[in-house]
This record gives sequence, structure tokens and C-alpha cells, in this order.
Amino acid sequence: MAGRTGLINGFYFDKEVFGQYMQEQSCINNLIIASGILMEDQIIADMVGTHGNVGTVPFFLPIDGETDALNDDGETDNVPTAIQGSKQTFMAIARMKAWYENTYTRYLTGKSPLQNLADNLVVPYYKNQWEKVILSITKGIMGVSGMATHKTNLAADITGITKAEDVVITDANKISLTTHIDAGQKALGDNRGRFALFVAHSQVVANYKKQEMIDNVKFYSSVLGTDITVPMIGNMIVLETDTGTVENNTLGIPEYHSYMFGRGVFLTCNKQVHRPYGAKYDDEENGGVEKIYTKQAKVIHPNGFSIKADNIAKESPTNAELATAANWELKFNHKQIAIAEIVTNG
Repeated sequence: MAGRTGLINGFYFDKEVFGQYMQEQSCINNLIIASGILMEDQIIADMVGTHGNVGTVPFFLPIDGETDALNDDGETDNVPTAIQGSKQTFMAIARMKAWYENTYTRYLTGKSPLQNLADNLVVPYYKNQWEKVILSITKGIMGVSGMATHKTNLAADITGITKAEDVVITDANKISLTTHIDAGQKALGDNRGRFALFVAHSQVVANYKKQEMIDNVKFYSSVLGTDITVPMIGNMIVLETDTGTVENNTLGIPEYHSYMFGRGVFLTCNKQVHRPYGAKYDDEENGGVEKIYTKQAKVIHPNGFSIKADNIAKESPTNAELATAANWELKFNHKQIAIAEIVTNG
């Protein structure tokens, strides 16, 4: 056993086997995948899949905003209009995390917490991390000029109020039966049916459940390739998460941020990293310490925006940089962006 590949001081870790396991167990939440809001983009993958971290892709502007069709009366010239195009810039996002185990713990307990971490905890950890990335991006682009109608703020107005006890929270400041419908119409008009995922804090989801607005629906997911049962409100899959969906205002009163996403609003691909998974044993430190190292990188790009790469300090943007509106530029007509935000006090 001592010569077995991947055996480090009694802790079996085969990076190839672990890497295959990690590929099979997606590090993106299944509800996000099933909703279809992430769209694999081969052009982006070809540009940054194995090298580079920033790229620019061209796109054609839609024609639904053009003038009415000409009258075909035998006399009017059918003068063509030019198809307009533009371009958007994307940037890869890289994250890494390492864990260690003092082998003296195993000496006392006979169990390896690091083995349990490798088998059961790394995937959920990264799922949470990529959720944070998606919501950080969303926070950033929602602050961009031109996206104002995509935000419905029902939270209590605290202008001029200095004490939290003076703020009156009413039903008008909370989620109602029609809040998501009104927010969708405000953002996209008659295209509000494009929304496919509703991301909300547990408090908001609980309120919807109390009003019997959420149903568990079974359907076949072509993206996952299997039948799944998911919570849904209308046509939207519900992702309940307390990560990035609540902030206290200046008076300490919670404000809940709920988000609605349409299919394909994020372009994505995996980016190859050097040594994505590895392990090391240090005989000297604390009498013996075993460590697992992990790295992941992806492009998760909001379609219709450009990230201002020159504003990003390092080669990978932080969540704080992604959440900064000044680091984004709107490139589409905002009506083509199927993202909406609802802010409430409950």
C-alpha cells in the first residue's frame, strides 16, 4: 500500500480520479443548469479555453426595433437598411481554494476529515462560490445606466429617517402574488415570458410558499438529460439561497434582493487551469499536515454587456469588481436583457 499511486501518508488521493469525479459532478447548481440561463459558447471557448483570459466577440444587433415594413404598392422603392453590429468584451474568472488536515486529528479519531472533504464537500463549496460570482455580476450590471426599468424597488423609503424604529414596513414593501409579474412586465414588456429562473432569499421564498405560489413540478431537462422535480413559480424555476440576496440598509433594516433571469442570459465556458487538483504532505509542520489544492476557472459573461478589463486590477476579477457598475458597459438594447431585480423588506 505504501507505494500505491496517490497514497500520501495513508491518505489516498489520486488527482486524476478526483479530477474526473469533479468533472462528472458539476460545480454549478443543478437548478441554474436546468433553467438554461447559462449558454455554452464555443466561440468564447475557442478564444480562452486553453490560453488567455480576455476576449472580444462581435454580434449583430436585433432588427425588432426598426421602422415598419414598407408598403408594396408597385411604386415605393424597397431601400435596404444596413444590419448593425457591435462587440462585447468578456473576461475569465479564476478561483482557488486549499484545505489541510493535521494528521494528529486522524491519530486521535481514526478518521480522515480531508478524505470526507474530497469526496463530499468540494463540489458544494464551489457551487456556492459560482453562485456568488453570478450574483456579483448581476449586481454590477443592474447598476449600469440603461437598466433602471429592470429594477423594482419596493423597500421602505428611509430618506430623512435616522432611526430604524421610525421606519414603517407595510405590505406594499413586501412580495405579493403579482410582484414578479409586474417586475417582468416593467423590464421586458410583452416578452416577460422569457424569465426562467427566480433566485430569492429563504424569507422571500417562504412568503411565496405561504401564499401557495410555489409548486413542485416534474419535467425532463434537456440540459441535464434526465427527469427532475423542481420548485417553480409560474414558468420560473426557484433557486432558494441566502447567499447574496439580502443586505442591510444604512439603518440596519434587511432588504431582500430577488432576481429573475431568462434563458441564455449568461455566456459561459470552462477555462483550462494548470494543476486544477493536487495534494501534498508536509512531514515537518505540526508533526504532519496533509493538504488538498483546487483551482477552477470559467467565463460567465452577461450577454449584451462588456466588462471594462482595464478597470480590473489583476488577471482575474474579484467579486467586488464584478459587482461594481463602473466596470460594465451595456452593449445591447436593454429590452434584450432578460434580467430583473426586485428589492423588498420581506
